[in-house]
Parts: sequence; structure tokens; C-alpha cells
Amino acid sequence: MVGNIFFNLFIMPLELLFEIVFSIFYRLFSNPGISILALSLVMNFLVLPLYRRADAIQEEEKDKAISMSRWTDHIKKTFSGDERYMILNTYYRQQNYKPISSLRSTFSLVLQLPFFIAAYHYLSNLSILKGMKFLIFNDLGAPDGLIAIGSLHVNVMPVLMTAINVLSAYVYLRGFPLKNKIQTYAIAAVFLVLLYDSPSGLVFYWTLNQIFSLCKNLIMKEIGRASCRERV
Repeated sequence: MVGNIFFNLFIMPLELLFEIVFSIFYRLFSNPGISILALSLVMNFLVLPLYRRADAIQEEEKDKAISMSRWTDHIKKTFSGDERYMILNTYYRQQNYKPISSLRSTFSLVLQLPFFIAAYHYLSNLSILKGMKFLIFNDLGAPDGLIAIGSLHVNVMPVLMTAINVLSAYVYLRGFPLKNKIQTYAIAAVFLVLLYDSPSGLVFYWTLNQIFSLCKNLIMKEIGRASCRERV
């Protein structure tokens, strides 16, 4: 029931948007690979304001956690049990902080989820990709199998996608607590498992998204450094 409501409210409208954008560019270029590239660019630019807000929320949460870490670490080392719980809660109240606020740092992941599901559902079932060649891909509707070792075929694109994802996370998460880094790298591993045997058209789309994310993170970090230099 809840799953159906979520699908109808969020996934179906997004999937319809995917279909409209893909169809427009397919009519223009008659090439599904170029259409996937255009689809990735359009969708990323559309959600860029949301991602920037998610980044700002995560940055605020990081700064708050760092500012409190000296005393929270001291309390956790010095006290235990109910005493630790009460003292921590008192300190949080003094700082006008609620532990549940830490969930705000997952906003970026929550934002990605419906887009990932919509892309997965749409591109995995897009019949026009079957048998279509594009660049190094022999069939956009099947796993890439770019490396053949005897009868074993290794899918390269999911590994490349994960490497770019990890690099993007490394750039973005400098200065963040270890738990944030572990969480992000674990999610990258989950995406690798989920997409390893997926059609190369879908993995190509998600790889383009990771490249876009890496470029965004590099630009935002450079803007942040420039802003710091100006203040100095």
C-alpha cells in the first residue's frame, strides 16, 4: 500500500518526465545513446537547485557536529549508561540541537532515490535500446560485457561508474566525519551490486550522472576555497 502510494506520487511522474525528455531528443537525433546523454544533462540541471540545497543542509549539519564534537566526545568518554544519556540530552538542549537532525545529512541520498528508481524502471524496460550500438557498447539493452576472459564476460561500466562515484564522494566529503564517508562508500558499493548486470544504457546514464556530480563537487569546492581566500 505505502509502496504503491510512493510509486504513484513520485516515480510515475518522474518516469513520465524521463519519457518526454528522451522522446524529444530521440526525435531530434534518432540515436538512443545521444538521447540518454541529453536525458542525463537535462535531469541533472533540473534538480541542481535541490542538490545544492541538500549540499547546504549537509554542510550545516557537518559544521554543527564539528562545533559540538569536543564536548560530546568528552561526555561519551567520561560517562556511561543513563548518566551519559541524560548529560548528552542536556547538552543538546543547550545547543538547541536534536539528534534526529543528523538525518538531514541523508537528504541527498533520499533525493537520489526516486530518480534512481524512475531511471531504473524506465531505461531497463525501454525496448528501443535492445540491439542498439553506441560508442563502445554493442547492445544498450544488455550488460556491456566489454572484457572477455574465455567464456567469462566482465561488465566494465558499473565498475567505472562506482570509481567515479567514490572519487566524487572523496572530493565532497573532505572534512566530514568518518561515519558519513563510510555511509557514502557503502551506498556506492550497493549501486555497483544493483547495476552490475543491468543494461548498459542504464549504467551509461547513471555513470553520466556521477560525472556530473564529480564536476559539481569540484566546482563547489573551488568556489569555497576562493571564498575563503577572499575573506582572508
